[in-house]
Amino acid sequence: MERRRKLWWLLTPIVVLTALAYVGDILYADLANRNPYLLIALNTRKRYLALVVPNTEIVPYFAIGLTRQVVSDPLFYLIGLWYGDAGVRWLERRMGESGGMIRAMERGFAAAAYPMVAVFPNALICMLAGASRMRTSVFLVLNIGGTFVSMVLLRVFGETFSGPIESLLSFFARYRWWIVGLSAVVVGLSVVRNRRAGRGELESVTELERELEAEEAEEDEDERS
Repeated sequence: MERRRKLWWLLTPIVVLTALAYVGDILYADLANRNPYLLIALNTRKRYLALVVPNTEIVPYFAIGLTRQVVSDPLFYLIGLWYGDAGVRWLERRMGESGGMIRAMERGFAAAAYPMVAVFPNALICMLAGASRMRTSVFLVLNIGGTFVSMVLLRVFGETFSGPIESLLSFFARYRWWIVGLSAVVVGLSVVRNRRAGRGELESVTELERELEAEEAEEDEDERS
């Protein structure tokens, strides 16, 4: 029961953050011009971080972007730390057709854990860091430091190519509602497809919960025998 309670404390904010990212994916063409800080608070895809550079000041850009990027990483780290391989296998199934890429990332992590956390701090890498029992302090330094460096590079990229980016922003301003409508359809279809494949957010939470319950039952049986 305690494990299930901790699991829901971890997965509930992950579900909320994923929902916010969907909103950013739908509204990016409007928010990139009218409220770029809200866009990177909702979703910090690399393309959005580069897109908003001409419309943002450096301090809030880093403060909001860095916070939004690293806020979910410790959650995945803790899932890996507390639930080990069960959590990693759950994430693999949730990502579905990306299985080959996942296995390549796992091999890369086994060979170079520290650089992977610093350079590619996605959900799987953070979970593998926890499952491998990487020290929490080391994980946080690598995770935050690597994310900050990537933001510096994106800021430099955005300033270097500000001309083409501003042209793209003008295009978005002119056709923003058409783009928002199309984005809503694409995101909606993606959500429906994931739900049908059993990879929706709530289905994923339920699946991991069932797996952990089965693991606990197996451990209890081993203790009794």
